[in-house]
Amino acid sequence: MSELHGAATHLAIVALPVYALVLLVRRFGRDHETLRHIEPWLLGAAVLGVAASGLTGLLVWGQAQTMLRGHAFRLGTAHFWIGIAVAVLLAGTVLGRLWSVHGGRATHSRVLLCAGVTALALVLVQGYLGGRMTYQHGVGIDRGGQLAQTAVGASKLQTALAGGMSDVAAGRVAFSNAGLGCASCHGDLARGNRGPALAGGIELRRFRHVHAAGLFPEAIVTDGDVAAIDAWLRTLPGER
Repeated sequence: MSELHGAATHLAIVALPVYALVLLVRRFGRDHETLRHIEPWLLGAAVLGVAASGLTGLLVWGQAQTMLRGHAFRLGTAHFWIGIAVAVLLAGTVLGRLWSVHGGRATHSRVLLCAGVTALALVLVQGYLGGRMTYQHGVGIDRGGQLAQTAVGASKLQTALAGGMSDVAAGRVAFSNAGLGCASCHGDLARGNRGPALAGGIELRRFRHVHAAGLFPEAIVTDGDVAAIDAWLRTLPGER
């Protein structure tokens, strides 16, 4: 359901700025007939996107309640209430536009323009909070996503090292698809595939630069884990 929530949100994110831009052009530039025709459709798309994201968001809200620890749940609360504010604001915009049409007044008034720009700003803030919930806290990631293998592989590696297995032997298993899955991108013998060749060794600083904020965060894959993998890579012919 989180995928549907993302799709619905993107509809609103696309429609709202275009709607606000059309109002700006109509008010301060040329009030072309084409702009008058597409304006209500853009507002309708924004309303549809916000409504759909609200309905799917209620299910994601349930995920957030079970996935965000402690004070991190404030992100979910802020995200939820900003969504309510956007919905109310857009509903008022629609009513204001209908009132303007019924009274024969312009539909690009200062009030409607301010409402559209404010709704756009709120959606951007809401999107930022939603991004933090997903990318920083993992809300909506099904079964741990790619990080699940990282956690299991790191646990196996650390258990092997604690049990007395050599760095080279433990690093070889960790590099494989049965471990951390490094071989999926760098090849079984680290000669390169989708990722670059690593045979000959890797530098910890370079490893952290590439993966610390992604597939292998430092909180899961320790420096000792990287050292074990590097010990095995050093046994392979290649350039360091």
